Amino acid sequence: MVSRRLRSLSDSSVELSEVSKLYDETLTSSAEICLWDHPALAEVKENQRPRFRVYLTRLEPKIQVYADASLRRPVAYSREVAECVLAEAEASAVAEAYIYDATSVGQIMCLGVGRYPHNHLRPFVGDDMEAYYEEPERYDPACICGQISRDHGLVFLDADGRLKFRDFGTKKRGRRRGSKNGSWINGELRVQNGVFEWREGDYLGIGGRVWVRRDGELVKEHVFKLRYERIPEDPPPLADA
Repeated sequence: MVSRRLRSLSDSSVELSEVSKLYDETLTSSAEICLWDHPALAEVKENQRPRFRVYLTRLEPKIQVYADASLRRPVAYSREVAECVLAEAEASAVAEAYIYDATSVGQIMCLGVGRYPHNHLRPFVGDDMEAYYEEPERYDPACICGQISRDHGLVFLDADGRLKFRDFGTKKRGRRRGSKNGSWINGELRVQNGVFEWREGDYLGIGGRVWVRRDGELVKEHVFKLRYERIPEDPPPLADA
């Protein structure tokens, strides 16, 4: 059975003639900028190869010990952590997405990031996405994931083929009603309510940070990170001998 949250995923795009909306800092939500499920975008996805794979990772203890075979009663964790892709079962549908060059149909494709159900890149805490969204206070009492806005930002591929990120810098009130800390390039440089070019090899830290042990030292690190990889182009056909 497909989760109701997965059925609500929406493709988003911007008309090429209205690309300036992505850079307009007075527009602070995807609803003000994007078109949803444009038919031309569906055609591109059916007939073209994606340009990039964008994926969401989460820090997890390298070793977890449970008191029960169903793995629901953790009793111990290792201090060492690993960066894991949320890619088990239906979780993979909200942890990775592919972005296409849609300029041939007059569109700029976008990928929504945040806790709204329509976003393709949507973080959660725990092993059960549905459980987290039904009881976030229970699964995320420290509000690590809750610091990521429902409408945190947009990944988009510009007309020149460069991957960019628009952070909305949401300023809503309340612990779980918006991002107060923006998006952090490699966990060091903060961008809030603006657009930046997402360079190959860089990651974007979003949400809360925790203390972790790296090479024997304690450092503060984002639990959730956005990364991407380029999709190789089809090799040219072999020349006749």
